[in-house]
Amino acid sequence: MFAGHFTPHFFLTPMSDTSHNLAHLNSTIESLSQGLAHAKTGAVRSLHSWGTALGSSDEPGLKAIADELKQLETVLGESEINGPKLKKALAALGKHTTAAAKSAEGATADKITELGKLLTDAAGQVG
Repeated sequence: MFAGHFTPHFFLTPMSDTSHNLAHLNSTIESLSQGLAHAKTGAVRSLHSWGTALGSSDEPGLKAIADELKQLETVLGESEINGPKLKKALAALGKHTTAAAKSAEGATADKITELGKLLTDAAGQVG
C-alpha cells in the first residue's frame, strides 16, 4: 500500500510537537490497552484528532488511514453499534497502522506498531 519510504509529516515537527505526538500515541495505546469498552469513552475525540493530523498529509497511505478513522468515528457515533462494521473498521485500521509503522523510525515506529496490534486485537474482541 505504501510505495517508497516516507515518514509521517507530523513526526517531522519540532521537538515539542514530536513530544506531543508521542504523548498522543501513548495516550491512545493506554486507552486501547484497557479494553475496547474503556477505549470507546475517549475514542471519538482521539479519532477526530488523529484523522485531522493524518488527513493533512500529502502521503496517500496516511490519507487512507485518515479515511478509515472517519469511518470508525461514524460507526462509534451510531446510536446502536453494528458489531460487524466495527470489527471490519478496527481490523482495517490495525492492518494499515502496522504497515505505516514500517516507514517510521525509532520509538515512534515501536509505538505505531504497538497501536496497530492493539487495534487488530480490539477487532478480535468484537463479537
